[in-house]
Formats: sequence, structure tokens, C-alpha cells
Amino acid sequence: MRRSLAVVVSAGLAVTLTVGWFAPGLISWYYTPPVELGVSCKPAVEWGIALYRRLLLLGAGTGFVLGAIAAMFFKQKNSTNSHA
Repeated sequence: MRRSLAVVVSAGLAVTLTVGWFAPGLISWYYTPPVELGVSCKPAVEWGIALYRRLLLLGAGTGFVLGAIAAMFFKQKNSTNSHA
């Protein structure tokens, strides 16, 4: 059961990160006018998407680090309790 849950969570995280990385490109494409106009939202949208991608990676990295620390803490705590 534990292994199945790990596979499901890992797959969910991988798909979420993949969609989170590539889907904003569609927003950039949508806001790109077919012809050059005097006013365009494209630079602002591209900046926002780049910031979103950096924050997505930062959040995932932080989650991995905090998860690893929590896993080590609980593993150490459980191994200490099992010897008592």
C-alpha cells in the first residue's frame, strides 16, 4: 500500500510540474497579437510567466527539502521509539 501511494503521489507531482511548466506558454501564445500593434501585453505576460516558472521550481525544491527533513525526523523518531 505504501509503495502504491508513493507511486501515485510521485506521478501526480510529476504531471503537476509538467503542466505547470508548459501550460503558461499557451497563455503567452494567446496574448500575442497576430500583427504588431502599438499596445501589447506580451512583455508583461512573458515576465509573469517566467516569474511563475521560477516560483514553481522554488516551491517544488523547497517541498522536496522540507519533505526529506521531515522524513528523516520521523524515521529517527520512530526508530528511537521502537527500541524503548
